[in-house]
Amino acid sequence: MNANGTNGLSPAVRRRRFAVRVGLVALYFVVGAWVMLSGREHTLLLDNKALADGSAPAFRRVKVYVDGRDPIELYARDRDMIKVRGQRHRIRIETNEAAARTEASFTLAFGDDMFLLSVPAMAKGDDGFHEVFRTAEDRPAPEAEATPEPTF
Repeated sequence: MNANGTNGLSPAVRRRRFAVRVGLVALYFVVGAWVMLSGREHTLLLDNKALADGSAPAFRRVKVYVDGRDPIELYARDRDMIKVRGQRHRIRIETNEAAARTEASFTLAFGDDMFLLSVPAMAKGDDGFHEVFRTAEDRPAPEAEATPEPTF
């Protein structure tokens, strides 16, 4: 070892080794981010219930294909669950009734675990056919109504 601690390596070799090490660290982080995003599992609740405003009724019978998997058959007022992996998904419905849209693509948010997907809203052509599903424990408590203070 030399007195200056360079092990007899030229400056060009040291720069090259440093660049390779920085590149490997960057590649490690990129691969880690890709694995985290593509491996994230979400729960989809497929819902075949009429919309609250009455603009789209429930289908009597509908087959729902998510990401090319086997179909899930839903009847009126049914809800079923499916686990999906990744952020981008494709859904297709088959029904004997008229449907404006039978295929759609959507992206799920990374931070949320469970989503409610309305099949009648998707068939109607509504772009907001999926939303984050919150359980009763997850929902924020309604604001307490202000009680008037008694006057004496």
